[in-house]
Amino acid sequence: MPALESITIKGFKSIASVEKLQLRPINVVIGPNGAGKSNFIGAFAFLHAIREGRLQDYVLKANGAERILYFGSKNTDRVLIKIAFADWVNQYEITLVPTSADELVPSEEWGYFWNKSRFPKGPLGEGIRRIGKEAGISAPAQHGISRYVANHLERWRVYHFHDTSTSSPMKKTCDIGDNRFLRPDASNLAAFLFRLKAQFPAAYGLVRRSVQQVAPFFDDFILEPVALKPDSIRLEWKHKRSDAYFDAAALSDGTLRFIALATLLLQPEMLRPSVILVDEPELGLHPYAITLLASLVRQASVKTQVILSTQSPLLLDQFPPEDVLVASQGDSGTTFTRLDADRLAEWLNDYSLGQLWEKGELGGRPGGD
Repeated sequence: MPALESITIKGFKSIASVEKLQLRPINVVIGPNGAGKSNFIGAFAFLHAIREGRLQDYVLKANGAERILYFGSKNTDRVLIKIAFADWVNQYEITLVPTSADELVPSEEWGYFWNKSRFPKGPLGEGIRRIGKEAGISAPAQHGISRYVANHLERWRVYHFHDTSTSSPMKKTCDIGDNRFLRPDASNLAAFLFRLKAQFPAAYGLVRRSVQQVAPFFDDFILEPVALKPDSIRLEWKHKRSDAYFDAAALSDGTLRFIALATLLLQPEMLRPSVILVDEPELGLHPYAITLLASLVRQASVKTQVILSTQSPLLLDQFPPEDVLVASQGDSGTTFTRLDADRLAEWLNDYSLGQLWEKGELGGRPGGD
């Protein structure tokens, strides 16, 4: 059973209203550019920021509440997000309204607990008092109904491994002690791998062997403190046929992204986020790496919920129809439709899921919705 059972989103960016969207252990979101895939992923990042007490920072970086509200405050007077966890036992709901200063502040916030055997008609609700302009769920110590929700919100993360430029954080030196979790941009990749090698050698070995499948020339990582800066570390590695020095800059963009993805998905369960969200993980990957990535996603999803957005028909081919959500943009904003395996059964006798998407039979393509 997935950690997150469903989500309702109203008034957030391109999403006018999505009601009780059911989520599975794996959720692959497809759709044309501008359909709202990234905004869907962004709603989870928004909730994570709310839990961390960074609501106002999030709004500021988004250039104000007007950019977050669906078509601005003239059309939308609030943002509402409600999430339900396994079997609807624990739930959380927050409503945010704009201020004259172009901020968003919580107006209502509720935690719910539903013991269905004792209260079959519905859950018990508990109001959560906000803290200044931040949500009450951001309080460090949570009690009662909100504790379960708070623990999960702080343990899911949205990952973007797009930046592999010369100034990419993945290629820079990082603090060796920054290794509690893999950061969303993998800026502490070397430090996190250093911890895996020292404390979780089995998981480290899985990462290493997975990278070797994608990059046969790769032998192992060199994970040591920088000689003149013992509190720092950078990503270095050994070539199978050379003793020359190699660092992250010597890796192709696709190989570096795959290392980050393999580390994310193969890390020990005790370190893994409760929900992993990745925006377009296929960028720059070789077709074989994409198929291996799908295998890692399936492996991780046994214990951890995974939500991906993708533009890759090949990645789509690796999953059954019921794992796929199609994002479409219409007059009523972004909508999401889960594929029906029974309806597609006859089509799938002759075509792969990716081919059906390219032919426009699934929707989720410009002019094909």
